Formats: sequence, C-alpha cells, structure tokens
Amino acid sequence: MKKFRHDDDKGFILLEILAGLIVIGIATPLIYSEIENWLNEQLYQSAASHADAYNTAARNYIADNNATLHNGSLPANFTADDLIRKGYLKQGFNHSPFGQSYITGIRRNQTTGRLEALTCSTGGQNIKEDGLRSVAGQLPGLGGYIGKNGTATGAFGAWTDKPGDYGLTCSAGHIAVVMTGDDLQESDRLYRFQVPGRPELNQMHTAINMSGNDINNAGNLNGQKATVKGDITSEDGWLITRNNKGWMNTTHGGGFTMTDSQWIRAVNNKGITTEGELKGGKVSGGTVRSEGRLSTGEYLQLDKTATAGTSCSPDGLVGRDSKGAILSCQSG
Repeated sequence: MKKFRHDDDKGFILLEILAGLIVIGIATPLIYSEIENWLNEQLYQSAASHADAYNTAARNYIADNNATLHNGSLPANFTADDLIRKGYLKQGFNHSPFGQSYITGIRRNQTTGRLEALTCSTGGQNIKEDGLRSVAGQLPGLGGYIGKNGTATGAFGAWTDKPGDYGLTCSAGHIAVVMTGDDLQESDRLYRFQVPGRPELNQMHTAINMSGNDINNAGNLNGQKATVKGDITSEDGWLITRNNKGWMNTTHGGGFTMTDSQWIRAVNNKGITTEGELKGGKVSGGTVRSEGRLSTGEYLQLDKTATAGTSCSPDGLVGRDSKGAILSCQSG
C-alpha cells in the first residue's frame, strides 16, 4: 500500500485561514458602521417624533390662547415645562432622547398681523450635523435645525429664520421648527371663558343638538322663540309677556291678553266657563244669567223705573215704580 503525505496541504490551509481572517477584518468595520448608522437613524427618528409631539402641543396652546397672546407683549416665549403644567403636554416629555428640552418664541407678523412661532431645542447633547439634517427631514411641517451661525435653517435649505426675532437665543446642534399662518389661529372649539375683544370665540354658528341631555344651572336664556314638547314649569316665578300679548291656545284660538292697563281680555272674545266659582269685587256686563238660583248677600238694586199699566214683556218680569214700589209684569 502506498502512503500519502499531507505536509504539502498544510500551506494551503494556512493561506485559506489567513484569507478568511483578512476578509473578516475588512468586513467587521463595515458591518459595525452599518449597525451604528441604523441605530443612529432610530435615534433620529425618535428625536423627530418627540419634537413633533412638543410642537403639536405648542400649536394647540397658541391656537387656544391666540387672543390673549395677541393682546399681550410680543415677542413672548414658553417652554416644555409650561406646556406640561398647563396640561398640553404629558409628563415626561420635557426632554428628548438627546436630553434636549424646548422653548418656543412668538412674534407678530408686521404685514399680516398674524402670530408666528419658532421652536428651538435647548440644552442636552449636541446633535451632529448629519443627524440634524435627518431629524429636520423627518419632522412634519417646517422642520429645521440651528446652524453654526445661530440661524434656523429648514430641511434641505427650504427656509431660514432668525431666532432673535422671536426673542430667542438658539445654539448650534439643536432642532428648530417654524410655525406660521393658519396653524396658529384660534381653534374652532367654543371657548368656555370670555376673551376680551373677541366675542366670536363664545359664539355658535350652527344649532346645538343636545341628544336629549339637559342644560342645567343656566342664568338668563335670551332668544327669539322657544318650542318645547312638554311642560314649562316655574318654581317661583311668573309667566311674563309684554306689549299686547299674553297666553294663547293656537289649537282653539283662545287665551288671555291685555291691551290696556285695566282689563284682562279673552282672545277672540271667547267665553269663560268653570264649574267652580268666579269671585270678584264687581261684575259688569250686558246680561247676567244664572241656570240656578240667583241670590245676594245684601240687597237687589233696580236702577230703572217702570210705570204701572204700561205694556211689558215677558210675563214675570220684576221692576219698580218711581217711588220704589215693586211691579210685576202680568198679561203683557
């Protein structure tokens, strides 16, 4: 049997191992760089989302307080802590993944008179320029960053602005977001409180459907007409009308009204009926008729006089002569 020698193969194996190590050595930094880039991008995305959450809260705050800010001294500013305290931003949102917080400056546009705002991140760890560009590009709206000269620059150079015009001092390595126009106008919700000089914020422009729910603890209700399907109840007040009006039943066309300061009149000359009692100091009318007995607690006064022997009608009619003697109509 022939014996094979393997000494010649050892050199090839060592070369293969060496080549593999060289490839791994070259690839490892590239792989590490890709992993690092991916992790950084996740961090930039998180920073952009965090800044957007703050900016949404800032936009809502400015819209809700538009009139107050307009009437106040400008430029003015507020911070993330202010928004948290006022309930516009959740607790824990005062610092980004880079440890940066936020400040927003507000100014009035001298041409349109509308409010404009610029947000800058502050403090924390400075973000590298490529990271700033990435964050700015991922921010909704007019996202940007603060350059080395302190100027706010939009993503892809879309805009530039001066933080000093908003009463701010912003430093490089930080995020910037500008807000203009309709974004900052007052919200469409109905304001719960009066805003001086802005009555329209407490006005409705359409009907309110309460879906069967109540309106409680109202003071005065002022309007043109009121239509209800149930009862109208007053616990301790009057049903008050003015001018020549009163109460009216539209189904039957009757009711009560006053057209002068003396008399209550039945609408459309309707009759008044009751099986109870009508009581008053004096009753005046053309004819008084009783279906039952007619009685008086005092006397019966006959103002008109009659003459005995003259014609009369009907029989049974009672009168008196000029001296007060009672006369009775008999046989006409």
